[in-house]
Amino acid sequence: MLYTTCILKVAVAALLSLSFQDGSVPGVEGQAMLFDGFDSKVVLSSAEVPAPDADFTIDLWVCPLSFPKSPCPVVCRKADDGAHGWDLWLDCFGKVHFTVEGVEVASGHGIPLRQWSRLTALFRSGEGIYLAIDGKEVAMAPLALTFVEQAPYDLWVGRTPARTPSFFENKDIPIYSSFDGAMDQLDIYADKEVYKKILRKKFIRPAAPGADIPGFEERVLPSGPEQVDFGAWYVPLKYYDAFDRRWRGSLDDIVVGFGPQQPWKVVFWHGISYAPCFVTEKGNWMSNEFVERAKVTKWGCPESMSDKHADFSSVRIIENTPARTVVVWRHLPVGVNQKIPFQSEETQWGDCSEETYICYPDGVCVRKMELWTSAPSAWMEWSQSLQVLHPSQRPEDVLDTARIMSVAAMDGRSETYGWDLGENRQDLPSLPGANIQVTYLNSQWNPYLILEDGAGLNEKSTRGPRIDRYSGRRSEFSVFPWRNHWPVTQDYVIGRHAVVADAPSHSYTATQYNAPHSVEKVSGPGDAVYSPVEGVEIPYTSKAVPEEPTATWKITKLMLLGCTEGDAVDLLPLAKSWLRAPKMTCSGKEVPYDVTQRAYVISSVVEKSYVFNVQASPEHPASGLCIIIPGESEAPSALKVDGKEFKEFKAGVKTEWDGPSLILWLPIESDKTFEIAF
Repeated sequence: MLYTTCILKVAVAALLSLSFQDGSVPGVEGQAMLFDGFDSKVVLSSAEVPAPDADFTIDLWVCPLSFPKSPCPVVCRKADDGAHGWDLWLDCFGKVHFTVEGVEVASGHGIPLRQWSRLTALFRSGEGIYLAIDGKEVAMAPLALTFVEQAPYDLWVGRTPARTPSFFENKDIPIYSSFDGAMDQLDIYADKEVYKKILRKKFIRPAAPGADIPGFEERVLPSGPEQVDFGAWYVPLKYYDAFDRRWRGSLDDIVVGFGPQQPWKVVFWHGISYAPCFVTEKGNWMSNEFVERAKVTKWGCPESMSDKHADFSSVRIIENTPARTVVVWRHLPVGVNQKIPFQSEETQWGDCSEETYICYPDGVCVRKMELWTSAPSAWMEWSQSLQVLHPSQRPEDVLDTARIMSVAAMDGRSETYGWDLGENRQDLPSLPGANIQVTYLNSQWNPYLILEDGAGLNEKSTRGPRIDRYSGRRSEFSVFPWRNHWPVTQDYVIGRHAVVADAPSHSYTATQYNAPHSVEKVSGPGDAVYSPVEGVEIPYTSKAVPEEPTATWKITKLMLLGCTEGDAVDLLPLAKSWLRAPKMTCSGKEVPYDVTQRAYVISSVVEKSYVFNVQASPEHPASGLCIIIPGESEAPSALKVDGKEFKEFKAGVKTEWDGPSLILWLPIESDKTFEIAF
């Protein structure tokens, strides 16, 4: 459409020559301009764009892929302070706003995602401002102003000229915002009659660009190949082109698979700072959180969730054999201002966390969490059930209000819970003493966790393990908590509600607490070890100041993780096999059990043969069994259990600086004594 009063008709070719290299997609007519949602923009200087004397009409087509997280102009021409000029913009709901000299009109509903919408705005001299969508007027407001000063201002398309306050609780954290999607046929007219002609014209919605068009890919959180054999693999995980091209350096994403019979994965992806996530056979994601510290950086809780560019996170495979695989994730819990909590002014050392995932062929992973800190008693959180959602998902798509989770205790008590928390309650303890939890994610296989169940003091200042049903901040837009400041987002914001399923987001339904496995002073005056077994405990407080700024403590926590087809109580034999492991002897000597590895580690090598006696019982069952023999460099060719050949075992040899170690894995389920020989 081209009227004689058109003072600016922006052709895609001209935009391409003036802006960035993201390219174009099929548009309303010919090709449309594609904006990446990060920092793409088109800026035409004031000298290039004539200014109307009085009336003017803006008309264009937009096809958004997601909505902005702060007020984002589709097109604007205004002063740096935003107080003068005009702005046609979108909000986080997809609602369209037209602002002229501080007077605003807005649509009552959001425009659709991945469809073309025609936006038309009119300033009529001395009368008012008007807004139409798809040829229908949706809002107007009187404005007696006869002229809008705009000649001094540049024309911005698809980008905020300056930072604008983020919506909801981040209003004091202004951010830049860019349009995410396609635009086409931008026309600006020094005319008020064009508006009427557009409204009289029969509206026909053009076809939107499809998912098969380059640059308009579907956005699905990447988890690697559908089927992954047992082991840890470096797999480049791609999200979508505009996002992937922003990252710098070598990105060592890791996928741990368990074979076709156990169709879930553990994913360590740079897009969420490598925080480990369990991905079910239906592609539903869940994270068990990470170390979160007190708000001492003055900008939110320090945690890996705030490490938007994975600047402080790395992941590596340190062991990978048929018998087991080991992945280490090292990260600093930082604020969104990239400050490290409890950082020493003298040494510059601050909090540091490392998580080791030891995964076995039965799909069970030991999660060993370690935190180095000078403030061991200050507030912290280690574990929380975070449902990570794809851009198209709402919490209701993976969570059932009638059946959120089941929990069980070591004595066999169990409960199943729905989402029945009161409106004003943030958390509520579940079954007393529960240390086993299954979270139901609308999948056949659902994530579980098993906490170490020492009787010591936990972070809630109660004793032993504790699982709280947790609703956190209530959402106006879901019956569940629903947030989209994590994952994937690049904005340095502390927190933010999700309002539309247009971007990756997360919910959370439970928080877990238990006593540390150990707390050790590793540097500073004197030596000490806090051990729940010995009755010496950390006195958790809300203090934000280290008790001994020059001392460093290492706190270790343990849990088992995996996916199951059953309920929490069905995992009791597995929990007992880990926390109440059966006694094992070899050549009359007891073989120590290392709960941090879920493995028996023999202390001396027998040159010719090994005979292990495992004294399993109903209270001390075997449920998968790992034996580590330092010094052995060859795997056995045959193995017998109770005198019969046992072919299902897996063996691997890891070689380190101090020599080799043989690792044996036996998928044995038994509550009776048995013998292993090779």
